Amino acid sequence: MSSDVAIHLDALSKCYHIYDKPRDRLLQMFSRGRRQYFREFWALRDVSFEVRKGETVGILGRNGSGKSTLLQLICGTLNPTRGTIRTNGRIAALLELGAGFNPEFTGRENVALSCALLGMSPDEAGARFDDIASFADIGDFIEQPVKTYSSGMYVRLAFAVNIVARPDIMIVDEALAVGDMNFQAKCMSAMTRLQQSGATVLFVSHDTSAVKSLCSRAVYLDHGQVRTTGPAGEVAELYMRTMREEMNAEQQGSAATDDIAAAVRDVRAGCDAVGRHAFRRSEEFEARVAALRYGTGGARITHAEIVDLAGEPLSEVEFDQEVRVVVHFESEVEETISCNYYFADGKKNYVIGSSMNLPGFGLLKTRAGGRYVVVYTTRVPLCEGNYALQLELTKPLIPDQSAEFLDVIDNAVVFRMARRSNGRIWAQAYVPNTLEVFQT
Repeated sequence: MSSDVAIHLDALSKCYHIYDKPRDRLLQMFSRGRRQYFREFWALRDVSFEVRKGETVGILGRNGSGKSTLLQLICGTLNPTRGTIRTNGRIAALLELGAGFNPEFTGRENVALSCALLGMSPDEAGARFDDIASFADIGDFIEQPVKTYSSGMYVRLAFAVNIVARPDIMIVDEALAVGDMNFQAKCMSAMTRLQQSGATVLFVSHDTSAVKSLCSRAVYLDHGQVRTTGPAGEVAELYMRTMREEMNAEQQGSAATDDIAAAVRDVRAGCDAVGRHAFRRSEEFEARVAALRYGTGGARITHAEIVDLAGEPLSEVEFDQEVRVVVHFESEVEETISCNYYFADGKKNYVIGSSMNLPGFGLLKTRAGGRYVVVYTTRVPLCEGNYALQLELTKPLIPDQSAEFLDVIDNAVVFRMARRSNGRIWAQAYVPNTLEVFQT
């Protein structure tokens, strides 16, 4: 294995034997392989990829896809059925709540035990105890048996031990989800500092925003196999697309709730505004986005563009420029629809955007064969860089909670934001501030 590789997996597989009855285990012992009394369940099958030193790689996948099994194999708490694992450096892992803690020991005693398991000497563990206690921030409970801890206190102490140990490889499972908002923010800051120190991080989360923000690459596991690997933003978008398509399949045939019906506004209420723009169907646009779209159908976007107030298409937008997002679509059915847009950055994080409800317009009741033009007018106070327009036609099912995705287009329009002329901004977006200074 190359010296710049932290983790190398080659055809890694893990099979469990599933017995329908307890007695089948005994029968299997005495069968001497002549008969099989179990069913095979492959939690992982032929998983291969590398993680280089200093990389942060996200692991995405639905529940039961093999993510936790993969991490346990890398950490050595499980043995593979076949395949090889090679690691280079000291590994610290937060796999599950309180893993490795003795419930009868106090927090202080478990810190000493965990530090020893991580390869630290007693003197080194003692020197770092105050930092660990400060990060965990559980007060006097550090002297109490951990069996008296809440779930939040467990994960605080476990994460504190691992992050302060300054490992070469840090592995984090979904355990962080139990922490409160302040602790999660503290963890994210600590993870960023760990990245900056050159450590390798393997990060499992269902939070695609966190994966896109923290990770340079991602691995998508599906039914125990690697579906794809690549840039974190692209893999996260594929994962979200798959989840949406599955949700659409589950929701097929579902009727909108009474709450939605009450919120519906007939398209005629907005016909004066829509009527000022002629409907457009663009073969060039549809050919360009063919590989970028998905949805259940029933309504389809035929053209979209970002234009200035004079109607001229834009490929570069000035800082805080007022623009219009123009979306043309047609409906094959009578349906309740929202046409939404988002501007996404290079990591596929949605920065600004809107649904039809947010400006107070309400939802759109379309007719079969109807053609519509939706025009959003907004300002774009974004940091310089490349951005993409994502468009959605959705049929809301439960207001502000779930929707069926009729037509979704990633990267419908790609544009560049110019640098702010009178002073560069360093945040992702800038909203005008007022400023006062008082000297006392």
